[in-house]
Amino acid sequence: MKNTYQFYRDRRSALMRSMRDHAGGGLALVPTAPEVARNRDSLFPYRQDSYFYYLSGFPEPDAVVALLAGPEGEDRQVLFCREKNEEREIWDGFRYGPEAAKEIFGFDEAHPIGALPEKLPEFASDRPALFTPLGLFEHWDRQVTQLLNEVRGRARTRAVALYYAVRDRIRYDVYDADLS
Repeated sequence: MKNTYQFYRDRRSALMRSMRDHAGGGLALVPTAPEVARNRDSLFPYRQDSYFYYLSGFPEPDAVVALLAGPEGEDRQVLFCREKNEEREIWDGFRYGPEAAKEIFGFDEAHPIGALPEKLPEFASDRPALFTPLGLFEHWDRQVTQLLNEVRGRARTRAVALYYAVRDRIRYDVYDADLS
């Protein structure tokens, strides 16, 4: 990992400590903002979700940060992002891909965004809490609802969706720690 991005990893670690303090651990899922079409064949210039960028530094769309905070400090930092595709890069611009993103941005694991639906139930099972934004991105809300339904169906965990207000409080705690 390049030293330039170490402070993003430190922010993620601080958030996981706060998750442990507030709920005994859990799973934080932070999606980036979707791309927005300007018309049929062009998009508005892309801007990431501020929370996503604050935790990752990752500049691409179609990505999700998953932070798994274990009760005893066994943490995992996972990034889901677009796969490297040289043909699409001609039209859409440069893509890091999971392997490079893992190394450059300091994640423990990185997977293609297409693997998100199969990995999320495994990540969410037996976690005391789920921290994720709701009500911002319609597609994301559907994914979280499907995840909660699948996990509840397994009857192995209780998941609690906390809104931005709680996450804002955690972010400010992390920010205060960054200043000291």
